[in-house]
Amino acid sequence: MRLPAPSATRQQLLCAATLGLIFLSAPFPWVQAILHTTLVLALAPRPGKPLPAALWAVAAGWVVEGTLRLYPHMGGTAWANLTLTLLAGGLASRWPLEGLRTWLGRLALLSLLHILLLHGAVRLAAGPHPWGWSWLGVLLSLPLWGWATWRLLHGAQPGRR
Repeated sequence: MRLPAPSATRQQLLCAATLGLIFLSAPFPWVQAILHTTLVLALAPRPGKPLPAALWAVAAGWVVEGTLRLYPHMGGTAWANLTLTLLAGGLASRWPLEGLRTWLGRLALLSLLHILLLHGAVRLAAGPHPWGWSWLGVLLSLPLWGWATWRLLHGAQPGRR
């Protein structure tokens, strides 16, 4: 059973709200990292619509780089976000979701790839930098934000229980 895609308007509004929360959560790096990953891997990717997803991913990368003082501002985050969002959209178009378990499994795999690509891209762009512990917060909270995005995007579909 294939799940219908969420409405584009709903998805764009959720992306805009999350981008604003990323900016406002700058004093709390763990929260910012979780919101950033949620936007890039769960909210922005849309099968067959790579341009809006790419724009949201790049915007999220530049917001994160612009709000952190000790973080290099060279575009590595935006590039990593762009790559992973396009990959997530491609996965969604080739292998549609069938349920919450496949959604969480896909997000777990993409989160690990995002962590590695993000730190590798920032290292290439600006040299060595401290990793911190935000990546651990992203992985530990994955069931919570994964379930929340599932409910926001797919849970309130008309005609479904």
